Amino acid sequence: MTSPQSDLDLTRQGEEGAASTEYPQLTQLFPPSLVTHRMPAIGQWSPIPALTDRDRWEAVDPDTRDRILETALAWLGRPWPGLPASSFARFARDGDRWGHQEPVFARRARLGHAVLATGLSFGTAGRADAFVDDVMDGVWALCEETTWCWPAHDFRVLGPERGLLADPDHPTLDLGAAGTAVLLALTDVLVGDELDRRDPLIRRRLRREVSTRVLTPYLQRNEWGWYDGSTAKLNNWNPWIHSELLLATALTEESSDRRAALVCRILQGLENYLQAHPRDGGCDEGPHYWWRAGASLFECLETITSLLDTDRGVFDHPLVRAMARYPMATWIGDGWAVNFADGPARPREITPALLHRYGHRTGQPTVSAHARALREHAGGAVWQPGGPFDLRRALDTLLDHEWRAAPPTEFPLPARTWLPDTEVLVSRTQEGSGNGLLVAAKGGHNDESHNHNDVGTFIVAVDNRPLIIDAGVGTYRRETFNEDRYSIWSMTSEYHNVPVVNGFGQLPGRSFRATSVRARHDANTDELTCDMASAYPPQADLESWFRTVRLVRGPDERVEVSDSWRSLAAAPSLDLHLLVGGDLVIRPMGLATVTPPEGRGLLVSWDPLVFTAEAETIPLSDPAFTRVWGPAIGRLVLTARRPYSDGTHVLTAKPLKAPDGA
Repeated sequence: MTSPQSDLDLTRQGEEGAASTEYPQLTQLFPPSLVTHRMPAIGQWSPIPALTDRDRWEAVDPDTRDRILETALAWLGRPWPGLPASSFARFARDGDRWGHQEPVFARRARLGHAVLATGLSFGTAGRADAFVDDVMDGVWALCEETTWCWPAHDFRVLGPERGLLADPDHPTLDLGAAGTAVLLALTDVLVGDELDRRDPLIRRRLRREVSTRVLTPYLQRNEWGWYDGSTAKLNNWNPWIHSELLLATALTEESSDRRAALVCRILQGLENYLQAHPRDGGCDEGPHYWWRAGASLFECLETITSLLDTDRGVFDHPLVRAMARYPMATWIGDGWAVNFADGPARPREITPALLHRYGHRTGQPTVSAHARALREHAGGAVWQPGGPFDLRRALDTLLDHEWRAAPPTEFPLPARTWLPDTEVLVSRTQEGSGNGLLVAAKGGHNDESHNHNDVGTFIVAVDNRPLIIDAGVGTYRRETFNEDRYSIWSMTSEYHNVPVVNGFGQLPGRSFRATSVRARHDANTDELTCDMASAYPPQADLESWFRTVRLVRGPDERVEVSDSWRSLAAAPSLDLHLLVGGDLVIRPMGLATVTPPEGRGLLVSWDPLVFTAEAETIPLSDPAFTRVWGPAIGRLVLTARRPYSDGTHVLTAKPLKAPDGA
């Protein structure tokens, strides 16, 4: 991702990406003949130790064990959350998906904790039996659900019929269905024998429901756009669902022929994803979704190589190795990350133990070091649950003895990363240090996965804190993924750090993109240059708009944003926007300060003879925003006094001196 050379012009090669490199395909590394020959029968392989392997289970640290048992005990004897039809129907009626998903997640979290508690307490008279009964109740409750699909994804709700409810005779295979399947599969392999002692019907029904709702639709129907990109962009859904299908196949499918057929189809699906993925390893969905994109791909490869007992050199695959470095490349520090596209600036649903294994398997010590530093940043706990409960990742983390033994370390913090296919540059003042400036800038196009209209935008952080920001994304609703997406303020270019020309912002679509993209660096500077004109509609009358975002190191460290534009006619209006995460105060002489609650702020300067300035407050009420930014963010609006057809301008951002006592 980074180049050790200096004074380089790292220009993007070609309009659609860097020069192509041929990599071995997964279907070549793991052909059908190998899969058929090496695929174990059901019951001969498990990713987790049996209940009777007490040494492995008792190695879980006491604090974590107590926390899990306390949570599981608190649920015992309480009713399971209900799932009335009206809660599912709310998505079709008013766009709300969480009235249904929250009790869905609560049910699965309860079952997952009961499974973990069974493993941790097995052999303890009385207590384990109570947890197994709760497992039985949870399995039966999930099998009784009409659908495992989330309402926002259901084909009947989204299709021409525009139904309120899901059709159980035509199940939709989405993230919710696949996640339920893997939860039940892990329950089967760990607690299945105990369930059989109560009634063999429980396990038989579990396997039948997983097959009917998930494995058979996957094998027999060809309507999954996330599989091949036929009806949707290939994104995190592909590796995320496949990671769960692999375990569900290995742990619940009894037919040898179907086991092999499913694994071969999964391998082709993953190859579809890799073929569509940027060669530089970047994730255009942003670091939040990487944990269900690149991380899930690694889980797929980890499962396949363990299941077939051969890795075939897959962890030396250049793209697989490059993808592992993305979380490290986009880390700002102190819990903040570069959050282009949908995703919070403070990622929450991360699994450092997984990244630690990923770095180890691909032979990249800095990746594993980044994972260990993430653990220390979270307080040093081996396992920190975040977001919807994930039994698979909890088990992998809790039972990983190498992760428990790995010593603490500091974040590697690379000085620069240039992703020529994703068109993202991240640069900091000093390698290995969060002190000083960090800038992230992007080119790209406006049809990226989880897209925002943000060609040419940038983020500036001081001492690990973003102050010129990307606001991120609000709580998902129906409008987030339909034709009304760009009626949401945070998706529009007007609320990113790019110009508004003749009253027009950027438009969505792949043709609205950056051109002439290049990155350059030497010992003292890193910069990204692109022409943003093509990201705007014809009514903006732009012939070109070249922007260079530059980090300058040294005693006068600063970020420079140089704009040079040419219009077909004199523009009636021209505005430059900056979103800021701090107290915004406009000063005399073309200056403004952005001050965070703690630490150093940022001094922003522009030419006051060319632009007037106005500070706006953007109130926030959505918890997805307020948990990151608080009750408000600011927007600095620079308006051209006389918007000529041609012009140049340089905006500069410098760190302020530390406040007294800091």
